[in-house]
Amino acid sequence: MFRIEYLKLTEHPQLGNIELFLSDIDEIDNIDKPYTSLIIGPNGTGKSFILRTISDILTQFNIFQTSGVRSINLPFSFNIRYKFEKDTFEITSSFIVHDKNKVNRTFNYYKNRPFTPINVKSEKDFKIYKIDFKDLLYPSHVIVNSVMLNDRFLFRNCLPTDFYQYLGVRSTSSTASTKSAVKGLVNNLFSESVTNENFLTNLKDLLFFLEFENKFEVEYNTKLNKLFFTGDLTVKDFKQYYEFWWDDKFTYSKRDKNNPIWSKPFYDKFYKSEESKIEEIVNYLNFISKSGRLGDKYKSTSKYIRVDFLEENINKDEFWKIIDLEKLDIINVNGIKLSKNNSNMNISDISSGEYHLLISLIGIFSKIKENSLVLIDEPEISLHPNWQMQYITFLKNIFSKYPSCHFIITSHSHFIVSDLEGESSSVTSLMRNEENKLESTLIKADTFGWSAEDILYNVFKVLSTRNLYVAKEIGEILKIISKKDIDQKILNNKKEKLSYIKSHLKNEDPLKSLIEKVEKEFING
Repeated sequence: MFRIEYLKLTEHPQLGNIELFLSDIDEIDNIDKPYTSLIIGPNGTGKSFILRTISDILTQFNIFQTSGVRSINLPFSFNIRYKFEKDTFEITSSFIVHDKNKVNRTFNYYKNRPFTPINVKSEKDFKIYKIDFKDLLYPSHVIVNSVMLNDRFLFRNCLPTDFYQYLGVRSTSSTASTKSAVKGLVNNLFSESVTNENFLTNLKDLLFFLEFENKFEVEYNTKLNKLFFTGDLTVKDFKQYYEFWWDDKFTYSKRDKNNPIWSKPFYDKFYKSEESKIEEIVNYLNFISKSGRLGDKYKSTSKYIRVDFLEENINKDEFWKIIDLEKLDIINVNGIKLSKNNSNMNISDISSGEYHLLISLIGIFSKIKENSLVLIDEPEISLHPNWQMQYITFLKNIFSKYPSCHFIITSHSHFIVSDLEGESSSVTSLMRNEENKLESTLIKADTFGWSAEDILYNVFKVLSTRNLYVAKEIGEILKIISKKDIDQKILNNKKEKLSYIKSHLKNEDPLKSLIEKVEKEFING
């Protein structure tokens, strides 16, 4: 089980100095579902930066382990505490001052020591708990996900084995495209369908949640049909295309000798010295051509091949061949076909909410492992309120096989808050105080099923004349005042709540003048 409980940041460029409680470790043992920490707060409170910072810190631990490097260039110091399996770990960092400049960090690693959210005052007091870095445990993966084009996460093209997994929509450090997102989605589909026995079941559940039919079809365009898709391809011609493409007698390529096809490195690494493998892929290409698997594109000489992942009799061994054909640049992804209300559609034609959920959750399906940390930034973007109200429950059900994972989610949605179970969830609320410094509060409440008004008032602290809970508080006070014998003790107990409500009302709000009158005549005298 991996759970982050506490994070303290000092001199963070965007967040300044802040303490965050993200869970209560002592209350979350033996939970049979992933734990979700929801971070809420107004715009400008740095929710996205918090997720980025958490990923940066934990990624550094992995760099330390794999490279042996013990210095980092994070421009802040931190204190983080989390639980892994049955042990609790706390890591503190501090600046080293050299020639009056802060140039490095020192790190201390602790295991199962009594927790106090302040810096260690005396090293000797905690010596029995101090551990070496080699004994430090941390998550198996950090998975970051966002559907925003300007997400704050570090962009990185990731291998399946990498500790850090970027699942945002950007295709480079600064750009995003639907085509690249779909291509990444397809790569995940093929690899996970072969290696993960739960993947297709999860895909069906996701389609059901989004009210799609049981169909998920990837369409590929074929390339160089006169060579690869005649039904008579030979091993000799296949090899010549990648090894002697410049030969004038070879009519299927007009490339210069110094300009090989971009997929040649893949061929050289996985096929060139594997004669039997070449024969196998050639036979497969001839099978496709002769078996009626190829379709004709409307008003085009091009052809296409489709693979439906949810077809009952699909041969999973075929997935590897499809993956290789794409990497050999013999076929290329054209799109994904879905079906709703007996109508077929391309993934580019579905709603933005449907698209974002498909892209993000299939990505997480493909990367998640036991003890993963999953960071999701504002998943409610483009989602219908009905889906927002079911998002956390759906997340917990889909990933129920990974109860050891911790999901940390930022949101502005009161609908998502209403889907939180107190047993396996928490809410961390961010606010700026009068000095514009960030403050956080861990809200320990089971908000599952709460009404919008209740959450807006008790969680988001949104108060207005249109809020039923504010009206209720004012109504109770007016009821006390209306009695002949005013219970002054009860009225005085309402003083703090009245003052709080008043401080959050606009000057032109009529309730504000009413509260001031009550305070003057009945409370303050």
